[in-house]
Amino acid sequence: MIDYHDILLLSFFNRGECHFLMNVYSDDHQSAVKFMLDQVIDIPNLLYMDGDFNIRDAEWNPFVSAYPAAGQALIDLTDSLGLMCSLPTLPVPMHYSDTEGHANSVIDLIFLGMSASQILHCIESNLRLPSDYAPLLVNLPISPENIHFCKKVLKYDSDEKGTFFSSVNIGLCAFNFSGLGC
Repeated sequence: MIDYHDILLLSFFNRGECHFLMNVYSDDHQSAVKFMLDQVIDIPNLLYMDGDFNIRDAEWNPFVSAYPAAGQALIDLTDSLGLMCSLPTLPVPMHYSDTEGHANSVIDLIFLGMSASQILHCIESNLRLPSDYAPLLVNLPISPENIHFCKKVLKYDSDEKGTFFSSVNIGLCAFNFSGLGC
């Protein structure tokens, strides 16, 4: 559906319908955003998109006053995908610059499907530890009636269980662990 090195598209099925979650890294030239706009992508049932978009725009960043063209391009893209920008519960920076003269900023964003557009996310600046990024946290509402699952169990003494464990063992033995320094 999308073949680009800085875009991860995760799919899952629920009640026979395929849904998608997307993570994006767009460099300081907004390459991933430009790629998606150029490809005119259509992802049905895209529920969530997040990422580091590297766009400092007053639309979502109270610490800047500019409205660059790249910000409008991202808004156009998310509109075409049926997504809206989630707002933080408290507008604080999430990227903390160590470079003198560079201000802290908001460049990581969360976009949600229209049905979840009123959900706010948190920027957990106290959890960033040595990183220059604070984690973003969002709770997506999934009610019990939306969850359909079935359980497959391998019987304790079955041939299937033995075959499964043999396959796992063969797969693990194929890994080269010599570089781990244990």
